[in-house]
Amino acid sequence: MDDFKDHLITYLSRSRQAVLWKAEGLSDAEVTRPMVGSGTNILGVIQHLASVEYGYFVQCLGFTITDERYAALEADPEPSADMWVPAEISRQEIMDFYQRAITAADANIAALPLEAPATVPWWRPETRQTTLGRLLLHMNVENSRHAGHLDIVRELIDGSTGLLKENTNIPPYDATEWKELQQKILSASQSR
Repeated sequence: MDDFKDHLITYLSRSRQAVLWKAEGLSDAEVTRPMVGSGTNILGVIQHLASVEYGYFVQCLGFTITDERYAALEADPEPSADMWVPAEISRQEIMDFYQRAITAADANIAALPLEAPATVPWWRPETRQTTLGRLLLHMNVENSRHAGHLDIVRELIDGSTGLLKENTNIPPYDATEWKELQQKILSASQSR
């Protein structure tokens, strides 16, 4: 089981790295700009992920969250408060919030076995009682899903894309080759 826990932690760590990479090299305006109709923006997603790291790996495991940013988000009556960052809150504050959440999460994950009990009050009643193992699976999916969102958002901002900084996992095309591929795909789409 320790091997499986190590695998879950490794994948979670990689998706966290991917999320952080998507913000690198962008201005404050670029990381907060809503790029799609839902308002999805890079810094807002990072704030959201900090909040859910605390929620699942601290609160649901029976520990108390003392983070002021987390408390402010929890007290905000707006349902989407965790998905965007008001102008008066700095980018660095959100990046620090995410790091604090990861540190707290990692400490609890390391201290507990996969079978450790957890309660998720916002899940359906029949699934609320669960384990750390299930929370790790859930958060791997949550982080990967949002890393994918951020990959598209980053591509919309400056054209960069890829899985991880050290391994983009995409063909090494130049701008002309990407344009040709896009045209080929568009042509196929229009021929349907």
